Amino acid sequence: MEKLIIEVKEVFGKFLETITEYGKKDLQYLIVVNKLNSDLLKKVRPFVRKFYGKHKKIPLILTIEEIKDGLDVFPLEFLNIKLNHNIIYGKDIFESLSFDKDNIRRELEFEFRSKLINLRQGYLESVSDKELKIIVDKAIPTLLPILNGLLYLKNVKIPEPLDKILDNVAKEYKINVAVLKKLNNKEKIDLEEAVKELMILLSSVGELLDEMEV
Repeated sequence: MEKLIIEVKEVFGKFLETITEYGKKDLQYLIVVNKLNSDLLKKVRPFVRKFYGKHKKIPLILTIEEIKDGLDVFPLEFLNIKLNHNIIYGKDIFESLSFDKDNIRRELEFEFRSKLINLRQGYLESVSDKELKIIVDKAIPTLLPILNGLLYLKNVKIPEPLDKILDNVAKEYKINVAVLKKLNNKEKIDLEEAVKELMILLSSVGELLDEMEV
């Protein structure tokens, strides 16, 4: 980690503000700078290629202004960084971030409705149980960030582990999350039934969010 800090500081120099890792199982990296232009991007390209070679992922690079101005456009993304982040270098600019609940509600509705459409299309396009299983297995990692958003709207502290998050979502929104609990616990499940239950879940939450006042 010390080597990473040294490399990032050498590349970004005076423009560097913060290096952050975020996420749970699949850690991602965010580099925050105070200024970002084409000259700096050109300079950091070799570093990004080298970073990908080591970590098989590319760090997200944002300016402080982009984060502050993007809270109304990407509230869920920044909320989840705030909930699950670790500062590697620099100041913690996420701790003080505040979010407009109506912005979160709108993005949540978009996410649930778009994921319902994607699930239906994926189901129609799948030609084997193997392909269908891939679609169903994506439900947990895909939905976790937006489940956190659902609890935030209800002023519920985001708990650990995922089973408790699911229990709280079920309680607060009066919805059936049994299919997600089965998937999270890797229980044997009928794929056709799982798709059906996921469609009902996504549709129900989308409608709830459309009618919700925050």
